[in-house]
Amino acid sequence: MKKIFCLFSILSLTIVFSQKQETKIADRYQSFQPQDQSVPPPPRVTFPAHFLGGNSTFLKKIDKNIDKKKLEDIGENLNTEIILKIDQHGNVLNISTYGKNETFNKEVKAAATKSTENIIWTAGKNSQGEKVIDIVRLPYRFKNL
Repeated sequence: MKKIFCLFSILSLTIVFSQKQETKIADRYQSFQPQDQSVPPPPRVTFPAHFLGGNSTFLKKIDKNIDKKKLEDIGENLNTEIILKIDQHGNVLNISTYGKNETFNKEVKAAATKSTENIIWTAGKNSQGEKVIDIVRLPYRFKNL
């Protein structure tokens, strides 16, 4: 009986301690990637950029500028995410939209471009109070009636 218990203990300890530790795929590839020390990390934005009057005002302005006739046959509830890149001076550098419906994305991008014409945003600031480039992400939902 002692031999069986001893043999069972040795086998179970061998199985437990021989388990291979799993590594994440990202960790595996990052360890092989050379790090360029001359590239500074992206700035941390403490005070994000925003539209004059608030981002909800910007979304209301998009509602006014969107062409509802082009969206009649698409569906009832449409969603997309508007991503704007705002520079240190408050100018909009780039507008992108990401959602499931391409036609809706194009219409929202056109309305956002029209809504930001000749409009200066409040630039984002880091913790030292310096103005920095910022990325603004806004979800946009449209209910087609």
